[in-house]
Amino acid sequence: MKMKKVLPILMAAVLTTASLPMMANASDASSQTESSTESSESTEDSSNSEKSSSSESEAENVTSDTQDKDTTGDNSENTKDTTTDTTDADTEDSTDKTEVLEGDQVDTDNVVTLGENLTAEQRDAMYKYFGTSADKVRTIIVTHSDEVKYMEGIATAEQIGNTTNSCAYVEPTNSGGIKVKTANLNFVTSAMIASTLTTAGMENCNVIAACPFEVSGTGALTGIIMAYETASGEKLDEGKKEAAMEELITTGDLADSIGSEEATQVVGEVKEEILDKGLTDPDEIGDAVDKIAEKHDVTLTDDQKQQLVSLMEKISQYDYDLDSIKDTLNNLSGKVGALEGVWNSVKSFFVGSGDGILNDTDDSALGSNIITDSNVDVSGFKDGLLTRIINFFKGE
Repeated sequence: MKMKKVLPILMAAVLTTASLPMMANASDASSQTESSTESSESTEDSSNSEKSSSSESEAENVTSDTQDKDTTGDNSENTKDTTTDTTDADTEDSTDKTEVLEGDQVDTDNVVTLGENLTAEQRDAMYKYFGTSADKVRTIIVTHSDEVKYMEGIATAEQIGNTTNSCAYVEPTNSGGIKVKTANLNFVTSAMIASTLTTAGMENCNVIAACPFEVSGTGALTGIIMAYETASGEKLDEGKKEAAMEELITTGDLADSIGSEEATQVVGEVKEEILDKGLTDPDEIGDAVDKIAEKHDVTLTDDQKQQLVSLMEKISQYDYDLDSIKDTLNNLSGKVGALEGVWNSVKSFFVGSGDGILNDTDDSALGSNIITDSNVDVSGFKDGLLTRIINFFKGE
């Protein structure tokens, strides 16, 4: 009986004991599953976090690249703009065109140049002095930059000055060489200008160089050359123009010690000598300088002689029409004989003097204290002819 009661209890105990490992395993499995799930979730979160971080980083990189590209594009555009501006500036500088103001009633090739620093009233006075008006001629405004371009490295800063006031009036002709008249130039003479213009390569023209008030005239050559190139349509050789500027300064420097007339004659005759004989050797040019200086009873210093030799070496490099140069040099003071002078005056009565604009100036336009000079006789037929006839019979 007791065994019957104990047996169920023992069986229950055995079953309970047997079920404990299974429950433990189930619990472990559950734990492992939960742990695995948590680990998986953690891994997924970590992976998502990394992906998010990676995506954000890539987005930032894309933005950075885009910004870099935009910046590069801006820089490229800026560089392009700068290059374009520079190219445009270079193009403008290289064009170097002379602005010419056309009058409404222009029927001539004559050209007037006016210094940029003159007032409107002074410009009007210059037109009146020249015997013309703005509507009848072409006009060029000469700037200080123009003078610097032609004279820098040849003339001193003092000789160039800070303003541009000299004016010019140029009339092309068919013969007679270069005839020059000046007004209010107190240093540069008409003969200096005439001789110098032949070196620049100019031929056959009437030239007036003037200013409303007194100036030295060293800057006048710039306007004359610009006017001649426009009037004749001929572009002069740059080397010849530079030599011409140097000749004007050299003659002026020499004039300080021996006088303007002697300086002009010495320089002009040496130039004619070296071109006529084709001299290029410095020693031979030096001999020619000595000979001409002795002829005019002029004593030159070593520096003055060397300055002349250096100038003539440059001039000897170029080809010139010697007959045209002689025509101009014959117009200089003392180069025309008395009989020839009388004949020229008589001829001018019947066929005209060929002095053109030189006879049309109005001195009253520049006031009572005007200073004038000319390398030809422009006093008029009556006085010119009678004076020459009287002087001829007097032997003067």
